[in-house]
Amino acid sequence: MQRLEVDFEKTGLRSKMLLDYLNADPFLDQFYKYKPSYDSFPQLMEDRKKFSVNREVLCQELLQQHEQYLSVYPAVKNNVEALGSQNTFTVTTGHQLCFAGGPMFFLYKIITTINLAKQLKKNHPDYNFVPVYWMASEDHDFEEISTLNVFNKTLKWDQSVKGVTGKIPTSSLPPLIDEVIAMFGESPFASEMKHIIEESYYRELSLAEATRHFVLSLFGDEGLIVIDADRKRLKELFLPVLKDELLNQPSFRLVNKTNDLLGENYKIQVLPRAVNLFYLDDQLRERIVQAPDEHYEIVNTELKFSKNIMLDLLEHQPERFSPNVVLRPVYQETILPNLAYIGGPGELAYWLQLKSVFDHHGVFYPMLVPRNNALIVSGKQLQKFEALGFTIEDLFKGEVKLTAAYTATLEEGNVNIDDEVQSINQAFNSIGKKMAVVDQTLTGPISAEQQKLNNSIENLQKKVVAAVKRKHEVSLNQIKSIAQVVTPERTPQERIRNFIPYYLKDGKQFIQSLKDHLQPFAEKLSVLIED
Repeated sequence: MQRLEVDFEKTGLRSKMLLDYLNADPFLDQFYKYKPSYDSFPQLMEDRKKFSVNREVLCQELLQQHEQYLSVYPAVKNNVEALGSQNTFTVTTGHQLCFAGGPMFFLYKIITTINLAKQLKKNHPDYNFVPVYWMASEDHDFEEISTLNVFNKTLKWDQSVKGVTGKIPTSSLPPLIDEVIAMFGESPFASEMKHIIEESYYRELSLAEATRHFVLSLFGDEGLIVIDADRKRLKELFLPVLKDELLNQPSFRLVNKTNDLLGENYKIQVLPRAVNLFYLDDQLRERIVQAPDEHYEIVNTELKFSKNIMLDLLEHQPERFSPNVVLRPVYQETILPNLAYIGGPGELAYWLQLKSVFDHHGVFYPMLVPRNNALIVSGKQLQKFEALGFTIEDLFKGEVKLTAAYTATLEEGNVNIDDEVQSINQAFNSIGKKMAVVDQTLTGPISAEQQKLNNSIENLQKKVVAAVKRKHEVSLNQIKSIAQVVTPERTPQERIRNFIPYYLKDGKQFIQSLKDHLQPFAEKLSVLIED
């Protein structure tokens, strides 16, 4: 694939807050520490060393989670073992457990993370850098992950789910799998993609296990670590934060104070709860609230716990407690020797709300790195688009604006009869005045005839527009076609379309092309041109 670039300001893909962050707006300085640049990493690594993590527990847990993959992907084994060393750091991204990866930007997140780890190793050869994908296995919003858009068709996983998504059994997936595979046809890499999907989602018992298998099928050779943090041993490392949140509820006060400042200039992404924790049980993930008499209740259930029982439960069964969006980043940075978090505009916006929470708990606050953005279009489509007089920067204007801009350039589309209509109306007004002298009741019929004529003229103008559209139907269809590629369902391509059609055509070479073109800290959007 060839690569062109477009300024992010022309695409609408990055929020004002993210652009201000990347442009080092002084107002945001108080909400983070490290500028998003390779130049920040020497100091970043020195600072990170001052914050200890339990590498022994981390490595034991990761070895267990990746047990069946250690012999298949030597790079994974090497990276897990390397995490036992003090000179090894991680760079991390996170995402929901979407079937077959979900929207394209899932790949862009992981590739940004892998490429950042690679470049850091080149820049600092005495250290090791491990790319990590943090599975959102404790998320409970199944509706957000239940659809897949492939070949311009939205497919749905029909399943009734309660509790966290990571524990969803894959036994209900075969109908969706069969529907997806049936669309592969005779594509060059259909059998390869079929094998990856079937091995991942037929073989593994839970969605978290299936997601790890699927992701490692694509990126295991790169040594990517796929972590499921819904584990007792890892939650035990987070006990001080969990206990403080239950007893003192500092997050609510700290984040609200930050929100008051950020809200002066930006849209707030996250509003904290009084207690920013969920309670987990079989098929259950519900909010914990504290009642006035200091006992704790679980929303949408009849469960109630005294303070002492809740603290005892926390001490002996920490796996029953799940951080919400406010504390999940703190949990991540507690258990990983992490340097940077790679996320999208919305994610980085809420991370900027959380620095005071990190500081309060004495947890390291990492560099925030925007994930890569990309748009994939075919070379033929782009040539036709440019032949209509558009530039590559026009791709992001949407079908309505593009159509209006195109028709405005057509000579026959600019039929202007305003002067003639004005003359006709003046004539009717003059006739009406003269007739009124003879008989006042004649003004009504004259006005009615005037309105009929105006309606007829308006209908004629609509016919002219329709005639122009018919005459230029091919061009307008070309505009519509590329607009549907760039912004399907009026949403950026990367947030709707799945990568499978591209993989079916080029196999792992498609993944390699993304790795080659999507580099961390990119200042412009990558437009990738298919042959």
